[in-house]
Amino acid sequence: METAEFLDRYKKKIIELGAGAGDMLYVASDITGLLYLAKTECGVRVKQRDDFLNAFIDMLQEVVGTEGTLLFPVFSWDWCRGNGFDYRSTPGEVGALNNWILKNRQDFTRTKHPIYSFMVWGKNAHRLAAMSNQDAWSDAGPFTYLRDNNGKQLFFDIEAHQGITFGHYVEQCVDVPYRHPKYFFGEYTDKYGVTEKRCYSMYVRDLEVILEISITNDWLVSLGVAKHDQVDGIDLTVCNLAQAFPFIAKDMRENNGANTLKFENYELDWNKGKTLAYEVKGIE
Repeated sequence: METAEFLDRYKKKIIELGAGAGDMLYVASDITGLLYLAKTECGVRVKQRDDFLNAFIDMLQEVVGTEGTLLFPVFSWDWCRGNGFDYRSTPGEVGALNNWILKNRQDFTRTKHPIYSFMVWGKNAHRLAAMSNQDAWSDAGPFTYLRDNNGKQLFFDIEAHQGITFGHYVEQCVDVPYRHPKYFFGEYTDKYGVTEKRCYSMYVRDLEVILEISITNDWLVSLGVAKHDQVDGIDLTVCNLAQAFPFIAKDMRENNGANTLKFENYELDWNKGKTLAYEVKGIE
């Protein structure tokens, strides 16, 4: 099978699930299964993998069109570890495809935050890349922009809880008591190679509290804010994040996170107040 024919099935399905021209689409993925199918069905070998990945990204660009926008996460916690950040080269820790885009797709640009940056392309790419939000999930950053502009997320062969960082954004919006602002100081190298001391913050979890986001694709589908299907055994789910926001927030506020949070050693209690007020790291 030719690569174009192979990928066209995915394009049609993604559009059928609700992503389309003019959309702002945040892509979270595990492409292990896709690459295996590309090898077995299209004969794509290691030397041809770059060509295949280019075709895959081109296909997603075709889904949203020139009036749309794509976002791929290149999140890195090196900044939190005190290792600094280089806008040009610090790799992400959330997927091989995203780092491949960082290295190989010059038509994408990177947003600025050293912890939660995205590779972005399309109509709103320059607006996103121009954001100078100091706080990772603040109202001045990409997550609020997704919420306010009907942003959607494609979960490509993953469960929502594996890639819905938007859930942490909602935690900040409702001000959960087990998270608090933490301020990190470090050496930031910008796109021009200029290095300076900067401070960025993140609404971090109290490390004494063990939990994870537990949102599933099925739950999002049951709410009517997402659609799911498969192509060649690859799971595809498209979720409208703006529509999902009130459901996630309500579950956290009024249902103790029954569908959104999984605690191991903590019980969500809104009456007890913050477990910690704030933290500062790396100041000299």
